[in-house]
Amino acid sequence: MLLVLAASSYRKDVLSGSAGVTLADLPRIAHEELGLRGLVAPTDFLRGADLRDLDAFRDASDKASCPVLTLIESEAHPLGIEGVEQAMTSIDRLDRVLTAAHRLGCSSAAMSIAGPATDVAMELAAKRMRPLATRAERLDLSLLIAPMKGLTETPERATDLIKKVGGFRIGSMPDFQAAAASEDPVAYLRRLSPYAPVVSASTVKFNKAGVHDAYDLEVCAEGLRSVGYDGAVALDYRGSGDVTKGLARSKELFERLLMGAES
Repeated sequence: MLLVLAASSYRKDVLSGSAGVTLADLPRIAHEELGLRGLVAPTDFLRGADLRDLDAFRDASDKASCPVLTLIESEAHPLGIEGVEQAMTSIDRLDRVLTAAHRLGCSSAAMSIAGPATDVAMELAAKRMRPLATRAERLDLSLLIAPMKGLTETPERATDLIKKVGGFRIGSMPDFQAAAASEDPVAYLRRLSPYAPVVSASTVKFNKAGVHDAYDLEVCAEGLRSVGYDGAVALDYRGSGDVTKGLARSKELFERLLMGAES
């Protein structure tokens, strides 16, 4: 199992520029300050970037021995909603996301699909995603579905969409916070993690004793352990305060809950 950094943890610092942290700094921070061995990055960090910028980010990642594993599209796309023009715009945008992921040397690209929880929306989304899955396969990328409210809110519907799109390079990117909000977090992660090369291990709030009290992370960890998950675990601190400290606490906790289970 590989612990990596979710670059989105530093969203406020990177996008505002007020803390002096740039996108190119994150691989070094991940590797040298946190002891992590890779990162996943959101597309909004790359807004306005050209090929030279993408190459510079990849070079910084290579230099820090901290590769970019997954590019995550920051906006949900309405592929499960009627509307040809909107769908074509989304497909064009997602094709560019795949191209950028390939340029960065990623092994996968993740996206959220908006739409109602209906069979019609399921068929519509699957039809629109198949060309993207084919494109991803040609680029040697896995196309990951990050569940969201509506069409892919439940693990059953998310896996149904994966199966309907079909192919060997289609999977999921489940999230601990979403799992914790479900009726059965263990079942949620047990259902989705076998399709996931990377899981978002989101954390929100630690108390003064260093205990995560926003939701039960031990339950989330059990969901992964129960299926023998051995992919990447992206530490995604979404709370306030010192981000690096929050990530360090997350790392310590998940090393005990997940990595310790392997020893």
